[in-house]
This record gives sequence, structure tokens and C-alpha cells, in this order.
Amino acid sequence: MKPHRLSIEAFGPYADPVAIDFDELAAEGLFLIHGTTGAGKTFLLDALCFALYGEVSGDRSVKGLRSDHAPPGAVPRVSLEFSCGNARYRVERVPAHTAPKARGQGTTEKAPQAFLFRLDAEAPEQAVAAKTTEVTREVEHLVGLNAAQFRQVILLPQGRFAEVLRAKAEEREALLKTLFDTVIYERAGWWLEEQARTARNLALEQAREQEVLRRRAADAWDPHAPEPPEGVEAPPPPADQAGLEALVAGIAAVVQGTEAALGEAAASLLAAQTTLAALAAQADRWDRRAAASAQLGDLEAKRETVAEFRQKLSQAERAETLRPSLVAEQGARRSLALVEQGLQEQLRAAIQARAGARALPPSVQGLDLLALPSAEVLAAAGADLAARGAEVRELARKAEEAAQAGGAAAAASQRAREAEAGRATAVAQQERLAAEQERELVLLAKARSARDQLEGLQRAAREADGRAVAAEAIAPARERQHAAEVARNGADRDVNTAAAGLNELRRRQIEGMAARLAGGLAAGAPCPVCGSADHPAPARPSADAVDDGTIAAAERTLAAATQAAQAAAVALANAQAALGVVLEKAGDGVDPLAARQAAGTAAAAHQAAQSLAEGLPALEQQTTDREQQRQQLAKAIEAAATAIALENQAAAEASQRQRTLAEQVARELGEGLEPGAVLQAFGPLEAALKDLVAGAGAHTRATSELEQAARRLAQELAASPFATAEDAAAALQEESWRLKLVERIAAYEAAVIEQRNLLAAPDLADLPEARPDTAAAGEAVARLDGARTRAVERHSEARAAQREITRLTAEHRTGTTALAAKQERAERLSAVANRCQGKAAPYISLQRWVLSAYLADICGYANQRLTLMTSGRYQLRLTDEGGHGGRNAGLGLRVLDAYTGEEREVSSLSGGETFQASLALALGVADTVQAHAGGVPLEALFIDEGFGSLDPDNLQLAMDELDRLREGGRMIGLISHVSALRERIRGGIEVIAGDRGSTLRLSSSV
Repeated sequence: MKPHRLSIEAFGPYADPVAIDFDELAAEGLFLIHGTTGAGKTFLLDALCFALYGEVSGDRSVKGLRSDHAPPGAVPRVSLEFSCGNARYRVERVPAHTAPKARGQGTTEKAPQAFLFRLDAEAPEQAVAAKTTEVTREVEHLVGLNAAQFRQVILLPQGRFAEVLRAKAEEREALLKTLFDTVIYERAGWWLEEQARTARNLALEQAREQEVLRRRAADAWDPHAPEPPEGVEAPPPPADQAGLEALVAGIAAVVQGTEAALGEAAASLLAAQTTLAALAAQADRWDRRAAASAQLGDLEAKRETVAEFRQKLSQAERAETLRPSLVAEQGARRSLALVEQGLQEQLRAAIQARAGARALPPSVQGLDLLALPSAEVLAAAGADLAARGAEVRELARKAEEAAQAGGAAAAASQRAREAEAGRATAVAQQERLAAEQERELVLLAKARSARDQLEGLQRAAREADGRAVAAEAIAPARERQHAAEVARNGADRDVNTAAAGLNELRRRQIEGMAARLAGGLAAGAPCPVCGSADHPAPARPSADAVDDGTIAAAERTLAAATQAAQAAAVALANAQAALGVVLEKAGDGVDPLAARQAAGTAAAAHQAAQSLAEGLPALEQQTTDREQQRQQLAKAIEAAATAIALENQAAAEASQRQRTLAEQVARELGEGLEPGAVLQAFGPLEAALKDLVAGAGAHTRATSELEQAARRLAQELAASPFATAEDAAAALQEESWRLKLVERIAAYEAAVIEQRNLLAAPDLADLPEARPDTAAAGEAVARLDGARTRAVERHSEARAAQREITRLTAEHRTGTTALAAKQERAERLSAVANRCQGKAAPYISLQRWVLSAYLADICGYANQRLTLMTSGRYQLRLTDEGGHGGRNAGLGLRVLDAYTGEEREVSSLSGGETFQASLALALGVADTVQAHAGGVPLEALFIDEGFGSLDPDNLQLAMDELDRLREGGRMIGLISHVSALRERIRGGIEVIAGDRGSTLRLSSSV
């Protein structure tokens, strides 16, 4: 994770918006955060940690993070742009805070907010998460560290700098697991342990199956095993394959014995069955003769009964002629009885209906219903009841009208409640609109602020673009300056060469000047040099003598070279001036790529502000619309209040109407009576009275029919052999009975003839008087059959036991081989798993061994720095913390003191020594993570205080080590009051405290 830009607003001591460009600070690699005590230096680290995780870095609480210096309506906010790998993100967080209400007096509690965006230079920013928990989860995934680990590795808060050094082994293990991808080793150990457990279970299961096979074989042998001598225990089940083979031999002998016993039992049974068959045939003929004699005797005994049946059959046939009159008379009598029974039921129904009715007329109330009244009385009572029903129906109409009034009152009340619910909904919508308007007002303020900043941002974008263009022109200008310098140097060399050549020519010309003068001497004429007229040895011209033409040509060459040198000097001056112009325009942005990036950032800021400003009209219109909506809701609330009052009044009037009608009905009908219920009770009574009128007529008709049927029956009885109708009715029989009786008489006569014929048959002659005895022969056959059955069962059981024991023996033989293989595999897997899980020597798990190797690398990198910072005195050493085979073996840390040659606890270090060891360890973690693929890249480190505990020499050593970190491209931020650091570190941030909160000042030289 590498931070790029941190923005703070109304957060902690920072009331006004402030921003930190870490990319600018990262140019030096090492920067210092300094300022007076309480100015808010540590709050910068709090803001960084809060932006990522929603937690502060120190011991502060996330509550009360809003700046006390900020205006009441200011919203505390922290924004951080950071990169992970090749992707860039922006996270924004708003802590929980108290804000004034948008409407009215008082304050309201605002919940925390969080947003995470992915930034892409070629596409608009993309929202990744919009909830506090989701943002924290995504940040932990991107950074690869949770908040606690972030404070242990990247951000080292004040007072907690030594947490990694002094952490317990299990805490250090959790951190190392996060930094280094070692889960595959942990899973490998689990997988091996699971495989070993599975292999052991398979071996145990195979052993159990072998034991089950032996026990099942023993169970199959037990019923056939010989009885042991008295006092001797039965032998145990076989314990191996040899024991099973012995059972196979024993059961074979048992099967052979049962097969011989079965043959003997079958032969004895066959002989007994032959004897029984002969006796059974003779006994059957004897039984048939005895049965025929007995049945014939029974038939002779029934002869008188058959004669009586013949007499009854004759009487039934004579009574059959009287059946129509008898049936008619009995039917008329039953009809009259049914009518009388119906009249009794109708009377009871009328009594019951009258008892259930109320408000009856006197004629109906005094009607005697214990006996059937006359038709006239019944008619008068029915007419009175009908008239009373008309009166009650009128009262029912009034009661219905009262009910309708009550319904109208209830409906009005319901409408009033609905109006009240509508008013409450409108009030809730009004509050929601107020909250939305509050948020829109914040966006409106931002848009207006962006509109106000457009001109300045546009100017800054143009200036940044000009600086970028100038920075891009620096390299060509320097190349032109270099070319001009080369050309000037060449021209200078040409001038020097031409001047040297001219001087050489002049020297030679001077040397040959004597020959030239000698050439002009005349005899007796004075010498122009010495004046002598005597010329004893005039000089002669040499071979390389220089004439004036050669000198003139050399002078022309020198003049041309001088002119070219002057032109080259002018060109160089122009190139240097052009370079100075572009350097001045570029300012500090001499890096073209950085300058172009800064120009892009400025253009993006201008574009973002322009986008916000373009949305200003829409936001203003939206705010106006929200206000109109709120006014409409206010009107709706007022209309709902009016409707509530009107509906409540309507409900009161309808209730009064209901009470008036109900009192009138009660007064005319009687207290407690409902017209509907009275009318409902009149219905059954009216029907009962009508039924009584109809029943009286039916009774008259039934009586007349009975008298006619009785006269006709008396006339027919006088001409018959029967004295009374009862005698004739008693003689009557159904046709089926008569036919059946005829059949039974015929069957009797046929049976007598049949039994007499049987007794005369030849095969029933010559039989003994006594019946042959078959019981003894049958018992012998049953006894021998039982013996054969038992022999078959014993033989079958023995054969089944033989098959089972043979099969189990074969399975046990195969299972023995499989068991040996499974036991061998389980032993091998258990040995490997125990070694990888740390349960066997050297008692350290595979994952912890790998983590220990990483920790050894960390100590190696850390000791390189710690040795330099402590002048070779201290080095960190791994220990087997947790004891032999301990859960955390191999992850402990101790310190080796070169002065004493002894190792001791890290807690025994002094404050300054602890700071040195912690700093070296933190840097060692970063070096190791970067040295191994798959880890968390640690591109930044922030250290809060701790340097004040170092003496000047150790401080110098620590700073030398931090200076070396610049070569790796890592960004190091230090918070300290130590003045020596300000002299050493050029770039940084100065935190300036004021009455209205703290501000920041970034500089390249502090």
C-alpha cells in the first residue's frame, strides 16, 4: 500500500480543509512531520488510519473526532487516495458526529459513512463499496492487513512502536501469516493428519471386520460344537486364520454325521406310513356305513315334524286369498296412526315455536295446544299473528335504519382514522424531505464552492500545463545548449589553431628576414640593418622561407575562424538564455513525467470542479422542487386536519340518530328485544299453525279410509275357515317361505331314499363290528415323521453352518492381507503427519517451520541495520519459545549482547535500545516482504516519536540507516520534536497551531 493524497476537513484540530500530497514528499523518500506539542501531528496518522479502517491509530476514541474549531454545520471528513499494486483507489469516511437540525432548534446524531472508489485514468471512478463494514473489509483485502497489523508494520503509533518486537509468539505468528502466504503449509499439515486419521480408521475398521468374521464363524459353530466336560469352560472364539481352518474341519465331520442320521429316519417313516394307509382305508368304509345308519335314523325321527310342515303349508295357501283385504285394513290403520303421531309432533312444534317467540298477540298466547284446536280457532290465531308480524316488520325497518346510522358513524370514524394516518404519512414525508433537502444543501454548497473555484483552478491548470510544456522542453534546450557549447569549443579550437599557424609563419618569416635583406644588398651600399658597406657573408634564403602572400592567407584564415568563434559564442548565449527561460517556466517541476502528471491532476481537479459547477442549476432546481414538495405536504397536512374534524362531527351526528331510533324500537317492542329476532321467531310459529290446520284435515281422511277397509275385511272373513282377522294374518306366509318349505319336504324324502341305497352298497358289507384302530399307527407315523424332520433340520443347519464358516474363513483370509497393507500405510502416514504437525521430533509444525524461516530472514535483514545502529553490540535471535514441542515453538525473539556474549529478553532493552531494535525489525519486515513473492508490498512506513530516546551518536546511526532506505523507493514519514532531525531531513510537513485550529505547511527544506 502506498498513500498518494490525504485530505482532512473538520477533523480533530483541523477545522479548515487541509491536504497532504505524499507523492511530492516521496520524491525525497524521507520526510519529517514536526510542530509544537498538541498542534496535531499524531492526528495526521489518526486520519490516515481512520480513512482506511475507521479506527484511529493511537489510544483515542472514534467518538468526538469532529473538530471543535469547525463551524456548526461543517461535516468532518477524511479522504485518502492510495494505490495497491497497479490499481489506485480513493476511500472517504465521515465519522459519527452531532450536527444541528436542518429545521428548528436542537441537534441530531449522524451515523458514520464510508465510500470506496476505484480510480482509472481512462474511465470514470467506479464505486466499490458504500457501507462502513464493507469498505473496511475491502480495504483489508486490498492492503492485506487489518487495522492492528497495519499499526504493527506500516504505521507505528506513539507509545506502541515496540509492539512487533515485544509481541507474544502467537501474535507474531498471526502477523507473519498475514504477511506471508503460508496457508498451503498449514493445509498440507491438516490434509496429512486427516489422511493419517483416515488410514488408521480404515485399519481399525478392517481389524474390527476381521474380529467380526471370527465371531460370526464361532457363533455359526456353537450350535454344533460338542458339549465340554462338566466344569470345563467352552473354548474361546478363534483368534487367527488357523483357528478358523479348525472350525471348517469340525463342521465337515458334523455334516457327515447328520447326513447318515437323516437316511435312517427316512426309512423308518416310510414303513410306518405304509401300515397306516391300509388301516385308514378299512376305517373309512366302516365310518361311511356308520354315518349312513345314523343319518337314516335322524330322518325317521323328523317324520312327524315334516307332517306338521305340510299342515302349515295348506293353511298358508288358504289365507293367501284374504291377503289384499288384510293388507288394506292394516295399511289404513298404520296411516291413521302416522297422522295422529304427526299431529302430536306438530303440536309439540307449535308449543316449542310459541315458547321461543316474543311479543305475541293474546289470541296466540292463550291458544291451547295440548289437544288439536278447531280449524276456526287456528285460523283466527294465524290472522292475529300475521297482523303482529306486520307491526314488527315496521319496527325492524326502524332498527335497520338505526344500524345504518351506526354503520355511517363507524365509516366516518374510519375515514377520520384514515385521514389521521394520511396526515402522519405526510408528516413523515415532510421530515424525509427535510433530511433530503439538508443533504442537497450540502451538495449545493459544494457545487457553489466549485463554481467559485473554477477560475482559480482553470488558471492553475493552465499554469501546470505551461510548466509541463516547459519541463518537456528542458531536455531539447539542454541538448541545443550542449551542441552550442561543442560548436563554440570547436570554433575556439579553430581560432587557436589558426593563430598558432600564423605565429609559426611569422616566426619563420622573421627567421628568413636576413635572406630577404641580403637579396637587396648592393656592393658598396650600406646594410639597412648595420649600415656597413662591407658584406662579407650575405644570408641565403632557406627552403621553407615564408613570403608575404602566405602570411596574408594565414591572417585571412585566422579572421574567418575568429568570426566563426564569435558566432558560436552568440549561439551558445542564445541556447543558455532559452534553457534559462524554460527552467524558469518549469519552476520546481523539472521532471517532465511528474510535471505532466501534475498538469493532469490540475486539469482533473478543474474538470471535477467544472462537473460540480455544471450540476449547480440542477441542484438549485432540485432544491426548489423539494421546497415546493414540502409546501404541498404542508397543505396536505392542513387538509387532513380539516377532514378529521368533519368526519368526527359526522360520526357524532350518526351516533345520535342511531340512539334515537334504538330507543323508539325498545319503547314499542320491549326492552332487550330485537325486531329481526322477533320476526325470525314468528316464522316457525306461523308455519306450525299452518301445519296444524293441514294435519286436522289429514286426520279426518285417514279415519274414513280405516272404516271402509274394516267393513270389507269382515265380509271376506265370514266366507273363510278363519274366525278372526288375527287368525288369518297369523296363517299368512310369504311366497318364498312357502316355496322353501316345499323344497325342504322334497329334500327330506330324497335323503331317506339316498341313505337306504348307501346301506345296501356291496363295499359296506363284511365289515367288523368294531371300528379299526388307526390312532396308534398315526401316532407312530407322527413320531417317526418328527424324528425325520428333526434330522432334516439338523442336517440343513449343519450344511448352512458349513457354508457360512467356509465363506467367513475365506473372507478372513483375504482380509488378513488387506489389514497388513492398511496398517503399514497408516503407520507411514501417521509418522509424516506427526512430523508436519509438530507432534514428533523436532516438534515444530511445517507451517511454523516456514514462518520461522521467514522470521529468520526478517532477523537477518533487521540485524544488518541493528548492527550499524548499535555499533555492533546487539543482534536479534530466534528462540524456541513455548518449550519443547510448544504450540509457538520457533517464533520467539531474544537479543544477543556482544558486550556480554549472552542472550537476554527483549524486554530488558532500554528505551533507546528498544527503539533501535523495533525500527530495525520493522524495516526488516518490509525488506523480507519485498524479497519474497506473494507477500504484502510495504511501500510506506510512518514512525511517531521515539527518536528522542537516542543519544546524538545513535541518532546519527539511525538516520544513516533511514537515509539508505531512499535507494529502495520506500517512503518514510517521521514525527519528532528532535531538532537534529530537522537539520538532517530537508522535506516535510510543519503543523502550525492557531486559535481557529491547526494548519499545514509543506516545504522542501525544513
